[in-house]
Amino acid sequence: MRLRTLLAGGAVAALALLAGCAATPPPPITTIGELGAAYLEAGGECAELVEQYRAAEDDPVVAACGADTELILAPDADAAQAIATQRQLQEQTVLVSGRWVIRDPALEALQQELGGEIVTLGAADGPANMADAIAFEAGGAIEADPVPADGVPEALPEASGVHDILVVLDASCEYCARLLTASGEQLTAMADAGQARVAYLPVSLGDQIENGYASTLGANALACVADGAPEAYRPFQTALVAHLQERPFEASEVTALAAEHGADVGACIDGADFAWWVRQATVRAIEQPLQGVEPLRGVPTVIVDGVTFAGDVSDPAALAAFVAEQQPS
Repeated sequence: MRLRTLLAGGAVAALALLAGCAATPPPPITTIGELGAAYLEAGGECAELVEQYRAAEDDPVVAACGADTELILAPDADAAQAIATQRQLQEQTVLVSGRWVIRDPALEALQQELGGEIVTLGAADGPANMADAIAFEAGGAIEADPVPADGVPEALPEASGVHDILVVLDASCEYCARLLTASGEQLTAMADAGQARVAYLPVSLGDQIENGYASTLGANALACVADGAPEAYRPFQTALVAHLQERPFEASEVTALAAEHGADVGACIDGADFAWWVRQATVRAIEQPLQGVEPLRGVPTVIVDGVTFAGDVSDPAALAAFVAEQQPS
């Protein structure tokens, strides 16, 4: 069952939630020692819990055991939910209730004793028109089938006789904003004039609780627009990335921004419908060569006809000159 739960920053993501009730609800947990004792009493098998270093007194208290078990006591329930969301967007499954979060291989058994909700990222198909990048040519966006949840994207055919440009960006990235501000209109003009096929691949590398998970949820918002209103994608992308340099991700604000650019995709943004795809597309970009060159090393990355641009992303003349130097296939 796919339900929705409130995230930090006001965004709402589609989560798979398994609610459970303990036979006798445990008393409120106020210390990491109490959480550890409750975990062990509920059947937790990792007894050598080690409290981790905290940089500040108001940071969450974390006790870990090996690589698979983590007990977290947050300052309040909202902070605990934010931490659970962070883990969920990292494809970790956790049990959350009140101020605490538990990551452990035996969550269902723990849930029977402790109650709470198991939160996990539900697998789902990707957006239409992004496989994994959305590509534009003289006729507009190139149509593409959604990537199946358990599948891989189909490769675009070779860009014959025109430049093949791939732009990889993170919606929370300052230098990505500089690139789009400097060269976004230039890249659009190249594609619209039939001089290049320009593709955009949003990835998630900079999620933080403080920015409202702007990397993943920003990429999801871009996917929502690609799926529902691909003609609005490029201006919305420029506006979104600029917006996220000034403010954390807020679903209502981003929905309004999309509407300003002609995309009515509020339910998709609010539900983070493509969060699973964002995660998978990011992993593919990091692990597999982009345009046959090399895997992703950072953002923004601009690859033109198989050659990576190494100049100043804030200099539109430098990028234009670099494109002109390359030889289309």
